[in-house]
Amino acid sequence: MRGLAADRSMLLRIRYSFQVYPYGSSIIDKLPAQYLDYYQMHKSLTTALESLNGEGFRFLGTNSTEYCLPESLQLVPGKNVWWPARLGETVAPRNLCLIELSGLPVTRRCTGDYLYGCAWDWNPGSDLCSNQKRPTTDLLYRYSVSQLNQSVLGDVLHKACDVLTVPEVVIPADLFYISKMLENMPTLFEPDATVADERDEPGRHSYFCNISNILSRVMYLNETTVVLSQRALNTTNILLDATETIVNQLALANGTDAMMQGDQYDCQTPGAVQQLRRNDGTVLFRTSRLIVLIADPAVANVTGLALFRTSKSRSESDDLSDDLNDDVQEDFNDYSLRYLYMNQSIESLLAESDLEIGSFIPQYVIESLDELNDAFATSEEEEDPDFVEASTTPVSEPQSSLPTPTPLRIIVTVYYNDHAFRETKNGTIARPISKIISVNMPGYGSRMPDEIPIYTREHKQDRPGRCGYWSFEADNSTEFGHWSYDECRLLNSSGTLSLCGCFHLTSFSRLTKDIQMVETVSVSQKLIADKGTLALDIITAIGCSLSLLGVLGIFATAVLFPAWRAKASSKILLQLSCAIAIEMIIIFLEGPDIDQNRISQIECALLGAIFHYIILVTFMWMLITAYLQFMRYVKVLGQLRPAHFILKATVCCWGGPLLIVSLFLSLDYTLYLKRDNLSDICYPHGTALWYGLLLPIGMIIFINLISFVIVMYHIFTIPNNLTKTADHAMTLAQLRLSVFLFFLLGLPWIFGMLTTGTEDKLFAYLFCLTAPVQGFVLFVYFVLMDPTARRFWYRKLQRLPCVTRKDKQLDGEQTTSPNTSFNTYL
Repeated sequence: MRGLAADRSMLLRIRYSFQVYPYGSSIIDKLPAQYLDYYQMHKSLTTALESLNGEGFRFLGTNSTEYCLPESLQLVPGKNVWWPARLGETVAPRNLCLIELSGLPVTRRCTGDYLYGCAWDWNPGSDLCSNQKRPTTDLLYRYSVSQLNQSVLGDVLHKACDVLTVPEVVIPADLFYISKMLENMPTLFEPDATVADERDEPGRHSYFCNISNILSRVMYLNETTVVLSQRALNTTNILLDATETIVNQLALANGTDAMMQGDQYDCQTPGAVQQLRRNDGTVLFRTSRLIVLIADPAVANVTGLALFRTSKSRSESDDLSDDLNDDVQEDFNDYSLRYLYMNQSIESLLAESDLEIGSFIPQYVIESLDELNDAFATSEEEEDPDFVEASTTPVSEPQSSLPTPTPLRIIVTVYYNDHAFRETKNGTIARPISKIISVNMPGYGSRMPDEIPIYTREHKQDRPGRCGYWSFEADNSTEFGHWSYDECRLLNSSGTLSLCGCFHLTSFSRLTKDIQMVETVSVSQKLIADKGTLALDIITAIGCSLSLLGVLGIFATAVLFPAWRAKASSKILLQLSCAIAIEMIIIFLEGPDIDQNRISQIECALLGAIFHYIILVTFMWMLITAYLQFMRYVKVLGQLRPAHFILKATVCCWGGPLLIVSLFLSLDYTLYLKRDNLSDICYPHGTALWYGLLLPIGMIIFINLISFVIVMYHIFTIPNNLTKTADHAMTLAQLRLSVFLFFLLGLPWIFGMLTTGTEDKLFAYLFCLTAPVQGFVLFVYFVLMDPTARRFWYRKLQRLPCVTRKDKQLDGEQTTSPNTSFNTYL
């Protein structure tokens, strides 16, 4: 026990390791045994130390240095039940509590360190839970928290497969609860356990098929759904680890030996099985997007698998777009398989032009493993005095035997895409440019004595690639899993085929750099929604409403007063207001967030393209206004507007964005489609987002910001002898112009750019408070604060019978402010 005393107080940081007394009720018994002791100890210590509170001792609390422990195991109204979590782990509550917008359960993270112990970061209440009922999610949740037994195992796995059959309806929580369900299953598949009768071969192979089908159907899910679930709760890592553990245990089970007779099971068609070779020590399970081979090399020397393209798959592969994940309707059905033997020639396989992906364990690696096992066994015999004594006893006496070595099994798995292997950080990430192959030898560790060959075909020839493997270790405390390059190198290449050598046994691929943004619900939703989301939505709605009202006021002024409309500055204002109005209308009419089941892909692409176009048009007019303000307040003298300036500006602002959007729409219209119906919008994605939207917007904002700084410098440094304005009036005029230019030049979008890649709500609130009200600010400055527009409106209102006529003080009002030269003209 260690203590920290300061100002008559003490913080106890205790690593629990001593005797615990019984505490609690039967509800506590539901906790796993490894957590139950910690929980009971924490309760006992807290009760005992609280009784010591006095003048010389003030009890603050007790923390475990390994776990964040539950406050309660009973479901209390308004609260959730949180089971223990390891330091740095993010968990979902034990009860079902989903956030409707994100499709995720609420989460809580265990923070702290080994010095001061662990503590929960916050305690989200049950008021965040959605009232919407989802029977499939509720079923998967009950599976994930129940103690399953072998009698229901087959039905549970089959129902999990059925849930994933329709990818469009799967939400991130469904995938998470499936992974937790599988994580709790490995104890049912231990090699000593009787999963099914050894003669019941169909019952045993169905487990393999169900596991394979689950992983295969995950690769049909929408990328955004998978990444959201992985980023929030480490879902795909849990799924991969659980399925690998289950397959390893099944492969080592006694009953599996009877299946390894050369059979190939087509898991998409129940009962479909082929036997290409008899008694070769292999069994293969094939689904549309996953292939699993289990081999015993001691029977027929089979140690690997190669996948080859047929003529049909070759033509389809050649027609693939630059995005490897656009192959929505493709699968392994048009590929052929070949088993690889331990004496396979490494270089000759690389020369086969139709090879897609493959790997095997060479003979020299297996021989090295045998030598290591013999060396370890010999060293154990020499160091074990009991063994030496037993070996000198008479033959008739029983001798102690060494543990039976783990049977050698080689498991090769081929994945069609990288849905289960996605890095979750924003910005530059590693992405596979080939299919993914996993090699595993259960019981022999992941580090091999020599390199094993990995063959991959690159599908993005214009990007440099590297050999890499998937690491389950996190890069930092907020990201789970990443692609790594350690101990993997390029051995040789032939065209688009690459030969890598790696010392690890894990999942391999050929990698390149890519850029991703983990896009969130609606336009600016957090990954894991909270109460702040509603506030941002309300602020945005109010701002957009004010902006629309302001634009309507500008249009009304232009329609009613031709003299005001004829001014050059009013023409530019009307063009900018028109673009803002169209943008607001698209957002208000559900726009890019429309349910994809109500529209076709072409309609979604067109809607996203229109939204893209009108945003660029708005920013182009902001750039024009920045140029005019610069010419007016900085250059001052000479010709401020070139000849036919309005016409040229109109062609540039409305025609330039049209060329950009048409280019991306013609190259690949799928760049504007929703990635899923839950957390995405009809909006530019990929290259269209980065190079067609963010890059032009960023450049315009940068230019406008420079113009703003230069203009304000010249405004605030005007000599006193050049103006008749009093100091106070001058200051007010300068501040008014500063605010006006800030909105006119679109500078609030800087806050929007700063929200990219972060969950901090400060800039999100600043953006939502400023950017949506641009149309209203333009109305205030160009209509309400413009003397000419006010005089027009006053005369118009005087004609109404309900308006009392006053003196005509505004009739002679000047069109420029008498106190300052800073007016609101463009």
